[in-house]
Amino acid sequence: MRRDLPDRDWKALGPGALIGPDGRTYRRRTTRIEAADAEAMAEGGCPVVTYLPGGRLVWHDEDDAWPAWADARTTFTTGLPEPDSVTGGRWEAVDGGTVLVLVWHG
Repeated sequence: MRRDLPDRDWKALGPGALIGPDGRTYRRRTTRIEAADAEAMAEGGCPVVTYLPGGRLVWHDEDDAWPAWADARTTFTTGLPEPDSVTGGRWEAVDGGTVLVLVWHG
């Protein structure tokens, strides 16, 4: 399922926290994740959050999580972001829930 997250959530990305539609608070655990690790998370059914230029934050889970990663992986980088590249990180809730956050750089 794909859901736009409210304004308050995308503003929270800077400080490193967001509240998912599941009610959990996720905090940044890595600033950069390797492509293989990101792919394993998406393949394992982990929700994917995409942060798009202009401030749109979208939560993808269930059948929408893998396509969100597939759209990002060809331009995914662990280096300094360049225009049209994607960086990612692992975010975790206190109870161990994880999300893959992908940031699209315009």
